[in-house]
Amino acid sequence: GKLSSSIDTGLYQQWVDASDNIAARYENREYSQGMRDIMALADLANQYIDEQKPWVIAKEEGQDEKLHEVCSTGINLFRALMTYLKPVLPVLAEKSEAFLNAGELSWAGLTEPLLDHEVNKFKPLMTRVEEKDIDAMIEASKENIQPAAAAASGPLADHPISDEITFDDFAKVDLRVARIAKA
Repeated sequence: GKLSSSIDTGLYQQWVDASDNIAARYENREYSQGMRDIMALADLANQYIDEQKPWVIAKEEGQDEKLHEVCSTGINLFRALMTYLKPVLPVLAEKSEAFLNAGELSWAGLTEPLLDHEVNKFKPLMTRVEEKDIDAMIEASKENIQPAAAAASGPLADHPISDEITFDDFAKVDLRVARIAKA
């Protein structure tokens, strides 16, 4: 579909204004703080969508323009978010570029929001991992692990140099570590 010709420019500008600070976090290798800054922006976007309630607006007659603006604002915030995350999530960013249909995500490109712009049909970018999927992976891995009680095999087990000793025999061994200072 096509994005609206207007968005919440005040909210979008907050995201643009954060770009220098986020760039500095990357450059100074303050990655964890950078991710916190980016996630704070994501929280603002979630708050905006929650307050605007586009799912409610969609049911109201005569509110198509308002709905279009809210959704277009959300997509522009998503674009900024993916631009900031591109250094750490390049594959997800690449999928986002295909959806946004606006070329490569770049920090310089954020100064102008996407307005009156045609985006491609949305495809899910990732799937949620469900608990049942995790349980299935754990069960599958258990089947692949040989039981600890299974008899060892291989050249050493099949043709041992001598009989195995007991722990009591091993405890009698005097093991020492020495450092060779000069040879």
